[in-house]
Amino acid sequence: MRNDDLFFKYGSTIAIIGGGPAGTFFTHFAARYAKESGIDVSIKIFDRKNFCMKGPQGCNMCAGVISENLFNKLEEEEIQIAQYCVQRKIEAYSFVTPDDWVSLHHPVPEHIPRIVTVFRGNGPLLSSYEDNVSFDDFLLNHVQNQGAEVIPEIIKELKLSPKQGGPVKVIYGEGASRIECEVDLVVGAFGVNTGMMERLGKMNFGYKPPKTVRTCQCEIMLSNDHIERVFGNRVFVFALGNKDIKFASITPKAGYVTVNLVGRTDLTRNNLIDFLNHQAVRKLMPKEWEIPKSFCTCISKIPVSYAKHPFADRVVILGDASISRTYKSGIEAAFNMAKLSAYSAFKNGISERAFMNGYFKPAKRLLARDNVYGIVMLKINDYISSKRWMANTQIKMIKSEKDLKTANQINEILWNMLTGNVPYKEIFFKALNLHLISRIFPVIGVAWARQKWEPVHAWLRGHRYVHNE
Repeated sequence: MRNDDLFFKYGSTIAIIGGGPAGTFFTHFAARYAKESGIDVSIKIFDRKNFCMKGPQGCNMCAGVISENLFNKLEEEEIQIAQYCVQRKIEAYSFVTPDDWVSLHHPVPEHIPRIVTVFRGNGPLLSSYEDNVSFDDFLLNHVQNQGAEVIPEIIKELKLSPKQGGPVKVIYGEGASRIECEVDLVVGAFGVNTGMMERLGKMNFGYKPPKTVRTCQCEIMLSNDHIERVFGNRVFVFALGNKDIKFASITPKAGYVTVNLVGRTDLTRNNLIDFLNHQAVRKLMPKEWEIPKSFCTCISKIPVSYAKHPFADRVVILGDASISRTYKSGIEAAFNMAKLSAYSAFKNGISERAFMNGYFKPAKRLLARDNVYGIVMLKINDYISSKRWMANTQIKMIKSEKDLKTANQINEILWNMLTGNVPYKEIFFKALNLHLISRIFPVIGVAWARQKWEPVHAWLRGHRYVHNE
């Protein structure tokens, strides 16, 4: 048997490492394609994490925003997000500088976005939720109802078969409970915050994990009344000119707001404290509010590149540990890649060649190439955000009633950048619109001149004052 002729057969077993969205989405699609193919397969999901637990122990460390695209795709798959998972519906984004702010809206007038916020685990560490609110547990229950078996164990070791095309040996459990079994396919859906990336890298089939950067996130408890009055159904995004912070947001939920910081390099708790103490942030908090001595926080990794060779005979890696969208829509990217890899496994086979041609090459076309445009747009956004006068000028143009066309164009670009609503490539070419460029550059030029001459004007005003005295 040639290794590029490997296919599922009746009674095949799939071992999925990781019970988060990437793993559960793959399970969902595998169950569908197995049924369509008339093949009975056994699916086992390995994850020791209990998503019913509060705090970092039950959480996959994410801001927890379900994009409109993903919401609609889940609905098409007849996966209706349970109401108990939905913490708040998001209708707008607020772009904030130290001096000003503006509300960003969906580019289509009158359209109400289907964006919701969730907790990945069962709420923050000190929360008092009586019922389970975990989005990840909701997805896990969904695939269990489809017949998947969840094994609350960490996989200790994986062994590729010495025989070409042979099954993969999976080893899990402790001591006398140690179990070895052979499976037909291993799906790596373990993310970038476990040691599994390094473990698979040592298996010598060519896998090299993506580069990562450490982010910082916390949950701040606030009254529902304050959240409703100040935050409402808006995610707040900040351009504060902080050289260490690439992206900063506050996402409202029920009884909490989630603070999410992404740095140019690894962030620490000190970066979080500095952000919370910023005047623009404190304005959104209650009058006498002080940073709590104890609150739910985590320092987690996110990918900033894609993996090399995340596949082998009977092995495929997806999600953040493989290829994802740069800085945005990680859960939606996991959905898309899970669907693509599951389809390829059942239609093209489970050989190295099949995964290369049916999964990874299409994935790179969809995401990696688009991420190039994303990196360009993000660098432009970083530059604007780092220059206080430019960020303020941008806000003034969005607020302008004299040139609604330009205001709407800038609003659309920022909305799509923040929500991940469309590919980066589409945003990039919208930003190259000649009308937009012709309107922006003169305004920026004037603002730049004023900013440069302001110290001189201030000196002259002071000099005149002294002279008159």
